[in-house]
Amino acid sequence: MKKQHQKWLGRALVLAGLTAALALGIIGYCKTKNRPTPPPPKKTVSIEALDAKAKPHFDEANGNIHAVVKKMTKTKNLWKLSWYMAQDKMSGSHKARHFLKSFLEDPIIGPCRMGARVYGCDFDSDGFLKMMRDVNADYALTKAYAIGSLSIEALFLHKTLASLYTILGTVVGRLAVSAGSGTTLAAADGPLPFGDILGVALAAGGTAWSIYDINKARKELPKELEALLKQAVRECQDACRMEVLK
Repeated sequence: MKKQHQKWLGRALVLAGLTAALALGIIGYCKTKNRPTPPPPKKTVSIEALDAKAKPHFDEANGNIHAVVKKMTKTKNLWKLSWYMAQDKMSGSHKARHFLKSFLEDPIIGPCRMGARVYGCDFDSDGFLKMMRDVNADYALTKAYAIGSLSIEALFLHKTLASLYTILGTVVGRLAVSAGSGTTLAAADGPLPFGDILGVALAAGGTAWSIYDINKARKELPKELEALLKQAVRECQDACRMEVLK
């Protein structure tokens, strides 16, 4: 009888142990299941690796600057720029901006945009636009050329237009006198041959002085514009790097 009692007690202890182990297992499983899954470790990319990958794009932009400036500062194109700037001054249009963009978009702005994408920049984000404002803080928007946004495109166009206006301002002022004429302004909505611009300058008076100013600008602008555009390329990349490192 004693042996049967001990046997029964042993079985009871074993069963109790198994029950306790099962209960602990169930509790542990529930805790594990309800525990929040930690986020996967954030993949970090070396800024040096991004710089190396973006470098060919920014190098391409820099390599195209000389040829772009040479084309932009041809006499015919400076006259057109002056006339469009005069129209913008009088009517609030942005013809000079669009004309300038035709020179800068593919060879300079486009490669910089590709370089910015290497850094994963969101061009419409508040952070990126703030970075562009920070690196472009020295530029004072003039009322005539206020466009309302500071993006990669605006970084180049604003700075270049401001530089052109400081040197071509006298010519622009003379042409603006003619731009105030309804007839002249309407005629300018169509194609604008080089001879027509000279005719407008003649109607405004001071044609000889205007020609002198354009020739002077052709000597001064190339060096200044090349330095300005190279700085803009650097500022664009700086804004991209700051966006990654913030």
